[in-house]
This record gives sequence, C-alpha cells and structure tokens, in this order.
Amino acid sequence: MEAEVIRLWGELTRLPGKNIASKTKVPEPPTFAGSENKMHLHNWLSQIALYCLASGIISDDQKIICALTRLRAPASTYMKSYYNKVQAGLSVGSWGNFAQELKNIYRQ
Repeated sequence: MEAEVIRLWGELTRLPGKNIASKTKVPEPPTFAGSENKMHLHNWLSQIALYCLASGIISDDQKIICALTRLRAPASTYMKSYYNKVQAGLSVGSWGNFAQELKNIYRQ
C-alpha cells in the first residue's frame, strides 16, 4: 500500500499545469504507540510516507526523524537506538530498514 501511495502522489505532481502536490496541505501524521494503538503499523507507515512526500522530506534520515517525532511509548522505547544516533549526529540508516524493524517488533 505504501508503494501505491508514493506512486499515486508522483502522478499528481506530474499533472500539467496542476501541481496539486505543491498546493495540498497534508495534516501531520498521527502518533503511533504500538500494539495498543488503534492505528495499525502499516497504515501509520503509509501516513508517514505520504506526509514526507507532501512536505518535501526526501532523504531517508529526514523520513526516519519525522517518524521518530510521531512515535510514543512503548514504540519509542523500542527505537531508542535511532534516537541515540540522531543525538550523536549519525546517519540513522535506510527508511526500509527502519520500517522493517518496526514490523518485526510488532509482527506485522
């Protein structure tokens, strides 16, 4: 589903004379706390990806930092290594690895 959202958003940005993407205000994505959260991880990751695309957030580091700001405990606790890397000024890796790590944690 995430790949489909990205593909469709790309199509919107290529419409001649109607750059909908640059005029569309996307609300901040919801927070995600984990398995007790009402939103499924897959949907949350898709919301984060869509928000990043609409906001011009393109690098994996930026996407991961954006996602980290929307994590709440206990999910944020599991991703502590990413917070530590951000604080140390290190690269946090790829978006794919970040998403896969969350999927592994929540068995999705």
